Amino acid sequence: ILDETQIDTSKVFIRSKVKIKNLKSNSTMQYILVAESEANIKEGRISVDSPIGKGLLGKKVGEKAEVKTPAGSVQFEVLSISR
Repeated sequence: ILDETQIDTSKVFIRSKVKIKNLKSNSTMQYILVAESEANIKEGRISVDSPIGKGLLGKKVGEKAEVKTPAGSVQFEVLSISR
């Protein structure tokens, strides 16, 4: 069991709530990174094993992540990280 008060918010990890901006469309999204079994896109919970989840892991606020999706490569900027 993870103690959420001990989660490091300087970088994106599992259980991070991360706000990102799609640099092409200028739209913002907020997701919580979770294990595959907990993923539910309608609730904003994406798997750390998904393309976006993998691309965001380890990133800091202000860093950009290039994510390869079926529709092509998409760049996101990390706007905030919380728990």
